This record gives sequence, structure tokens and C-alpha cells, in this order.
Amino acid sequence: MQTFNLAELVSDRRRSSVILPPIADSQGAQLEYLRELRTMLRGIAAEVKQNILPAAETELATARDRLQRDMNIRAFDLLAAVARGLANIAEQLVERILRAETRRHRRKWLQSVRSALGIDIAAVVREEDLEWFLETSVTRNVGLIRRLADDTVAAVQTAVTNAILRGRTAPQLRKDLTGLFGISDRRAKTIARDQISKVTSDLNRKRHEQAGITEYVWMTSQDERVRSLHLSLEGKEYKYAEPTGAEQGLPPGQPINCRCIAKGIIRFNGIRI
Repeated sequence: MQTFNLAELVSDRRRSSVILPPIADSQGAQLEYLRELRTMLRGIAAEVKQNILPAAETELATARDRLQRDMNIRAFDLLAAVARGLANIAEQLVERILRAETRRHRRKWLQSVRSALGIDIAAVVREEDLEWFLETSVTRNVGLIRRLADDTVAAVQTAVTNAILRGRTAPQLRKDLTGLFGISDRRAKTIARDQISKVTSDLNRKRHEQAGITEYVWMTSQDERVRSLHLSLEGKEYKYAEPTGAEQGLPPGQPINCRCIAKGIIRFNGIRI
């Protein structure tokens, strides 16, 4: 990655410093990410409805141990295989979303610098600069998607097995399965929202570091959903690599479900007044 000092590229230094316009994460990317996770979960639910429930309901009605063993060997293995295939599709689509977000962030970064400083840094800011970062982000998200799929399958198997062992009725089992897919859906919402925020936070930091920016202003999303701890950090200045007042000392966008943003500070002659 080509590094440079953004402050040195500015000819007009009548100000002691400049705070760059913020770059927020994309709500559209969050919704697209969530849509892919929900498609995966609907596929798993369809497989459960088609192949797991009929056998489970027969077992509940007859209490035959042999069929229960057959389900464990056949139906659940098939469910796991289907879930893996659906997860692979989701992973590929999420990688496309993250790549699109990296391109979007570059455009926003160039606009932010041009708006605040009146200069064009397109020649020194390339998409390829952060390919290694993108690959790391994709790996992190692949792990989350696979765990969501695997945990959902495991929860289905546990629910069916417990229903048979405890003598629950078929309607009770269907209710249990509806509840566990609701849990998976809420988890999918958290993953989509949190990971897009984290990617944007990471991109902000990487682009700041590339441009020689070492400090930032903490900015909340400034709405009623801001947690009280983060509200107390609004407007505070921090240096990268130093702990903040947030959970575990993390920077904006890194605590789970954090929607806060780091606004880079460009200092001229190393001072700020």
C-alpha cells in the first residue's frame, strides 16, 4: 500500500487543522447482507420441512426407536450437507458485497478529502491497496456464516431429538422449530449490521493511516438508539492504537452493533487549536 502525508499535500494551511467529513456505513449493504443470510436460513427451513418434520412427526406418533436412528444417520446428514451448500452460496455473495463496499468507501474517501481540502488524491489511493484487508474481512465473515448455518442445523437436531425423548406433540415441535429459526434470524440481523459497520470502521482507519492521519474525532449516529456510553464519547479526540472510553477501549464501529464513526483529524505543523 502506497502511503503519503495528506497534510503535506495541502497548500492552504491558514487553519491549524481540518476534521474530515465522516464516512458512514451503507444501510443498503446491511440489507443486502441480511437478505443473503435469510435466503440461506429459508433454504435450511425448507429442507427441515420437507425431510425432517415428516420423519419426526411419524416418530412422535409411533415412538419407534429404529426410525429415530435412521433420522440421525440420513435426514440430519442430508440437512447438514444442504446447509453447507447454502452457506457456500451466501459466502460468495457476501464477498461480492464486501468488495462493493470497499469500492464505495474509496469513492467516499476521495469525496471527503476533496470536500474538506479541495485536492484530488485519486492517483495515490487505489482499490488494490487494501486487497489483503479485504481477504481478511472475507475470511472473518465466512466463519460467521458457517457458524450460523452449523448452529442452526445443530439446534434443529437438538429440538427434534428432545421432542422425541420428551414425548412432545408434532404441533409443539413445529412451534419449537419456529422459535429456533426466529433466533437464527435475529442472529443474522446482528451479523449483517455489525459486520458492515466493522468493515466501514476498518476501512476508515486503513485509509487514515495510509494518509498519515493518526487522530480522529468520535462521532455517534446522533439518534435515540445511541447507547449512553457512546453518547458520552461524542466529540472526543483519540489517537489510533490508543484505548478509547468504549467497551474494551475499542474505536468507533468496533464494539458490537456500534454505529459510531471516526472523523479523521488533519493537523498542520503538528498543532491543533
